[in-house]
Amino acid sequence: MMAWGMVQQAPATIYSDTLADLVNSHGSLTIGDKTFSGFSYLANGMTAFDANNILVTASQSSDGVYHLTWSGQVAFLVSAGPAVADLLLSYTVTANPGQIIGIDQSYVGSGQPASGSFLAVDESVYAGANVVAYSHLERGDMSDPPAETIQGDQLIINPPQSTLTVVKDISFAINAPTGGFVTISQVEQSFEQAAVPEPTTVVAGILLLLPLGASTLKILRTKKIV
Repeated sequence: MMAWGMVQQAPATIYSDTLADLVNSHGSLTIGDKTFSGFSYLANGMTAFDANNILVTASQSSDGVYHLTWSGQVAFLVSAGPAVADLLLSYTVTANPGQIIGIDQSYVGSGQPASGSFLAVDESVYAGANVVAYSHLERGDMSDPPAETIQGDQLIINPPQSTLTVVKDISFAINAPTGGFVTISQVEQSFEQAAVPEPTTVVAGILLLLPLGASTLKILRTKKIV
C-alpha cells in the first residue's frame, strides 16, 4: 500500500457534522466570519461510501486560515479492471465580512497495486457562473500550494470574492486486470482572505483628526468680520 498524501492541521476552533445531516437538513457550519452551506454529493460506482460516516469539519488554524475537511472511508474496490468510479462534493462558502483571495487543498489516500490504480482530486471554484480558481491533485501531487501551472492550477482569486461555490470531483480508477483498490480518507480545503480593518483602527483614525477639527472650529469662532 502506498500513502499518497498527508494533511497538516493546527486547528484552534472546530465545528463539525456528518455529510448526511448537512445535506438532509440543508444545514451549515459557521466559524469566525465563514459560513459553509449548500452541501451536496453525488457518488457513482463507489463500493464503500456512506454519507452518514463522512464527517465534515470547519476549523480555523492558529495562523488565521480557515479549513473545511471531509474525513471518513471512501473506497473503490474491484476484482477485475479496468474500472472507474467518481465522487462529487459541492458547497458554498461565504465570508462576512471579508473577501477570499486564495484556495489550497490536500488529501490523504492510498492505492493497490501502485502501478495500476489512479486517484485525482479536481476542484473548480465559481463566483456565479464563472470559474475563478482551479486545482488538480493526483498521485505524486498531494497538496497545494505551490500551484502546478502545467496542470492548469489557479489558486489566486482575483478579484477577491465574498461568496464562492466549490465543486470537488474525486476520480478513482483501477487499470490492473486482476483488480485492486483505491481509498481516500481525508480531503482538506483551506481559504485565505484579505485582512479586514479592525474597528479600533478606524476609531484611532478619527481620534487623530479630532485636534485638527477642534483647532479649525476655534479659528472660525474667533475670526472677526470687518
